[in-house]
Amino acid sequence: MKNAKEIVEKLINETEKDNLLESLENIGKLIDQNKEKIWLRTRSGKPMAAKMEITATAVMEMFKDGSDISEKIDELMMVAKEIDEESQRRSMVVT
Repeated sequence: MKNAKEIVEKLINETEKDNLLESLENIGKLIDQNKEKIWLRTRSGKPMAAKMEITATAVMEMFKDGSDISEKIDELMMVAKEIDEESQRRSMVVT
């Protein structure tokens, strides 16, 4: 997830569109909140972390090519939200 965070930071610095910038900042926050979670190193977490890396890399490649990255940003946001929701689910305490 370290690579995904670096990619998102680069995109934030180079993006001019306000709506994309806001989405990228939200993605960056979600990555920061969850990047150190132990469950991301487990059998169920590794595929989710890998999906984040792959999607972030694809966004960066599209950005370099000058392609429209709006849809890929939405996909990256969905992956970040999936990880965040799973982190919240795993941190719930049964009382």
